[in-house]
Amino acid sequence: MSELIVKPEPPDPLAEETRAFWRETGKTLIKESIGTIDETAKQLIGVAGILEGLYFHAIAFTDLHGKVKGDTLWVYAAPVALLLISLIAGLAVYFPNRYKLNFNSWEASKLVYERVVSSKLLALRLASLFLVLGIGAILVAVLAYLQE
Repeated sequence: MSELIVKPEPPDPLAEETRAFWRETGKTLIKESIGTIDETAKQLIGVAGILEGLYFHAIAFTDLHGKVKGDTLWVYAAPVALLLISLIAGLAVYFPNRYKLNFNSWEASKLVYERVVSSKLLALRLASLFLVLGIGAILVAVLAYLQE
């Protein structure tokens, strides 16, 4: 019987360079995550504020004053409420809880960092959700206005 001889493949000469690249990429990602969340929150606050102002301005100058009652009132008030919640959640990104940090413990620093990122990310997700809901509510209000 002839045995099949399998030659081992030579080691990848770029393996260590690839590992180093991904380590640096991971470090950069972690270091920049809070800044990225803050920047995104700033943009959400701007968009929600502009939409809130435009919607309020549009409603203030329509002929709806005195005509809207009952269930229809909720259709026109919902965008204001949802966008206001989005603004508040967006601002909450900048006011995370205060944590005591022990600089002598890397585990404590890691835990505090993870808590800060987690709380900021939750607030950002809520701001995003209510912004989308607010935009949807504006569309519903526009359709209700056009049907009147």
